[in-house]
Amino acid sequence: MKKAEPVGIAFIGCGNIAGPYAVSVLTHPDRLRLVGVFDLIEERTKSFAQQHGCKAYGSMEELLASDDVELVVNLTIHTAHAEVTRRALVAGKHVHSEKPLATRRDDGNALVELAAKRNRLLGCSPFVILGEAQQTLWKAVREGMAGQLLCVSADMMHGRIESWHPNPEPFYASGAGPMLDVGCYPLNVLTSILGPVRAVRGSAKITIPRRTIGSGTSKGKTFTVTTPDHLYGLLEFVNGAIGRLSTSFVVGQSIHTGLEITGTLGTLRIDSPVDFNAQVSFCPIGENGWKILPPVAPPFRGVEWSRGVLDIADAIRNNRRPRCSGQQANHILDICLGILEASEKGSETRLSTTFEPPTPIY
Repeated sequence: MKKAEPVGIAFIGCGNIAGPYAVSVLTHPDRLRLVGVFDLIEERTKSFAQQHGCKAYGSMEELLASDDVELVVNLTIHTAHAEVTRRALVAGKHVHSEKPLATRRDDGNALVELAAKRNRLLGCSPFVILGEAQQTLWKAVREGMAGQLLCVSADMMHGRIESWHPNPEPFYASGAGPMLDVGCYPLNVLTSILGPVRAVRGSAKITIPRRTIGSGTSKGKTFTVTTPDHLYGLLEFVNGAIGRLSTSFVVGQSIHTGLEITGTLGTLRIDSPVDFNAQVSFCPIGENGWKILPPVAPPFRGVEWSRGVLDIADAIRNNRRPRCSGQQANHILDICLGILEASEKGSETRLSTTFEPPTPIY
């Protein structure tokens, strides 16, 4: 059988995360070919292209018109995701987007519908369920180690990102905040394992309304936070389980980290929903000690940034759905926005989206 050609990809956006993506993509030349890149800042485009050995496109239109580009990797800022993805799909490209898929429900729904109409694959971060530790957790659940699932809890205490990020303001504005920006990581794991969520409640607040940038050319500049920086969400899953999710751009170091799934027979825990080499352990009901579970495969240390791109590239070549689909990302967006809305109105928000859960790797 003839070996499939690597999928030609191009980045739109050369921000903070693009470098790690490129470095990771270039370690898989048999499966991915980095064709080129475009950023609104011309010098950044040229510098990135020179550094990573790809073409510097002069415009988004030029990139989208290229027959060499099969898959667009959307690495723009949160508020640009929906429009860039829409234009790529209209141009006939498959798309993998950074999270969130969009910042509004109507945009997210429209993208899922457009991808189906155009017969294009739409994938989206987070892709952490593809990690070895996360697959180990999922396999233990499927094998019944915890018994019938009853409740879950997850915490993403991401700290004050203005202390290290050179351009933190968009993260503290509408369409971002800790729920959409980092709450999506445990939600990717939880919804992959437990399925869709039926309803949510929430409590959210802007706790530190003024922030000071601590690095880069804007160091010392202060800005106003316009979206809640600390949130709690309560989840009701379609399968009957309930859950709690906390996210924060206030709390950094905390003993409250990781993700736990409790069933009739005990509790499964993963120390981080993000790191592929996180420790996974189990404590049976009635016992006090935790048993560390062996990983399903030798784990990647940290996060392999190309993992989601590799999965959708394989999906393109093998005519299947990507495991981290736009449909699931749209449901996660619905959950995040629902928690924010529930906090504002002080009552439950019923969700309008659903998705077909991914298939496990192991």
